Amino acid sequence: MTRVRLLLEAEEELRDAAQFYERLQPGLGQALLQEVRLATKRIAERPMVSRVERGDIRVRSILRFPYRIYYRVRAEEIVVIAVGHRRRRPGYWRHRT
Repeated sequence: MTRVRLLLEAEEELRDAAQFYERLQPGLGQALLQEVRLATKRIAERPMVSRVERGDIRVRSILRFPYRIYYRVRAEEIVVIAVGHRRRRPGYWRHRT
């Protein structure tokens, strides 16, 4: 299984989203983190299955939450560029590539 690494910006986005959901309902932020862990595990197992978003950037949706994981497959690792809300600021992550 290939190693998955989140860019600092992606880690911050995920942390902020989890804190937001935790404030809405205790346990919901942890549920988001669990869904992201599951999705990144699946990405690591089969990185080329997700659709191409732009260039060599692929995207996988989170099941229970309106978020997507944007990532790039490298020979030695998978780099998560963004964990972004589906409807907010489309394409905001493009400068990270």
